[in-house]
Amino acid sequence: MPGKSTIKHKVCRALGVNLIGSPSAALTLSRRPNRPGQHGASRQSKISPFGQQLRETQKLKGFYGIGSKQLRRYYEKAARVRKQTNVALVQTLETRLDNMTYRMGFAGTLRAARQMVVHCHITVNGKRVNKPGYQVSPGDIVQLREKSQKVERYKDWYNFFEQKLGYIQRDTTNFSGTLVQIPEREEIPIEVEDHLVVEFMAR
Repeated sequence: MPGKSTIKHKVCRALGVNLIGSPSAALTLSRRPNRPGQHGASRQSKISPFGQQLRETQKLKGFYGIGSKQLRRYYEKAARVRKQTNVALVQTLETRLDNMTYRMGFAGTLRAARQMVVHCHITVNGKRVNKPGYQVSPGDIVQLREKSQKVERYKDWYNFFEQKLGYIQRDTTNFSGTLVQIPEREEIPIEVEDHLVVEFMAR
């Protein structure tokens, strides 16, 4: 039975992007750029409009590690705000606590960051929060819990996995990061045609 990492790597190959942000997935894509399966290299690249919408929707779910029901809730919320639905959708997903933990460099993958949140290694404004979907607001300080700062692994991760993004400010002395502002869509480092996701969700 294939392991979880193997399955995730196959999904990355099928969609053509490194959804999980891991070096091993990037290596797999560079070595095996074709879609998985016996005829992956010879499959026609032409895809229907519906197929394009579905593929982009799968990519968005993969980048943020959410399911279809969660995406539906986020879409419905985004559709009610006074800005482009696709932009509001991606901005909301980007500022989930698990993703902010990943972007701020507390872990090398979103999955590892989510585990840190669930196991109470992360605080927001000094309070422990164990909900990966918690919405981080501008000015919020996300920090490695004081007790966890004594764990060498977590300290090493924070010092190694920095992502230099304009909407995040890190404080290496206090093992923390602050969301400076809600990022503009073009600042968010995901390869997704999010307007196609909105078209898919609106069907």
